[in-house]
Amino acid sequence: MNFKAVKKYFLTRQIEQHLKEATPGTQNSSFKTVGILVNAEEFENTEIFSGLIEALEILNKDLKLIIYKEEKRNLPTFDHNKFSSKDFTWNGSLNKPGIEEFVDRKYDIFIGYYSKKNKYLEYITSKINADVKVGLRGADKRLFDIIFKIGIKEYPVFEQELAKYIRIFKNKKETA
Repeated sequence: MNFKAVKKYFLTRQIEQHLKEATPGTQNSSFKTVGILVNAEEFENTEIFSGLIEALEILNKDLKLIIYKEEKRNLPTFDHNKFSSKDFTWNGSLNKPGIEEFVDRKYDIFIGYYSKKNKYLEYITSKINADVKVGLRGADKRLFDIIFKIGIKEYPVFEQELAKYIRIFKNKKETA
């Protein structure tokens, strides 16, 4: 039996369920907490996201980052913020406490920094509770509120545009 196909089937069902249950975010004017999901197979320079702290004017502790990367070997990893398909059971349940903690938090902004369709990334994104979800071109449009039509390698443009949109949201709330 092909357990990968079974796992992806259950993930797809859960994503659809999360989309049905999703409540629209209330666009907050403070935007203090930021969660980022990065596909390290597409974009390896995850240290660059620390620049968002300054660009979005948030505290270091308010930026949470998790990284998806498939490992060739089945070695245990001690990084609580990294996960792969091996961290999901055959029925599509997540079984890594550090990632479950990330998913259970409430975020003002969630960034899905990936452009290729991937059931594991889509599952995490669908389960996240955030006021605003931001994605990149190529991602499932149903999962995000804002999708920037830029490539994944254009990080400086992404950071600049995100900061611009956040300023617009803040100004809109202040004048309302």
